[in-house]
Amino acid sequence: MNACPFEGCTFRKWTVIRKSPLYTSWKRDRRQIGVLAKGQVVTGITGVHITKQPDVIHVFQAIPELGLKPGDVVLRYMYLGEGFANIWANGRYIKSFDCTFVTEKGEGGCLRDCRAVVEENGEKEWWVEVKMSSGKIGWTKAEYNFNGMDALASTSF
Repeated sequence: MNACPFEGCTFRKWTVIRKSPLYTSWKRDRRQIGVLAKGQVVTGITGVHITKQPDVIHVFQAIPELGLKPGDVVLRYMYLGEGFANIWANGRYIKSFDCTFVTEKGEGGCLRDCRAVVEENGEKEWWVEVKMSSGKIGWTKAEYNFNGMDALASTSF
């Protein structure tokens, strides 16, 4: 819980930027209980990040701090912002590792000492629990549905 997968991400008042279904839960057995309307203001309460398939990262130059050699694979489960991510590498799960050595698909991302490249983007979902002004609480997918999530960006509330 409290998953907020980017630098500056914060739970507070958000503005809905596109019509979004509201559910009882983020779990598979959820049922729809309403719809968030474009322009509506809600309060973000918490979030859950679900990795259905992690990103597959191919190592092409040794990464000694992880004990990796060319040809090894890193699995990225959750991006945290500013190049940091939760990963699986060399038989262990590592939280909040500096992955600025990774080049994303499409050539972006690498900030220094590029030693690995994303071979395949995984499948992930970010669900957030929100509270409406009526007091009703529900869950919806967060991706591209809200303004005001980033405390580091300017907002107009």
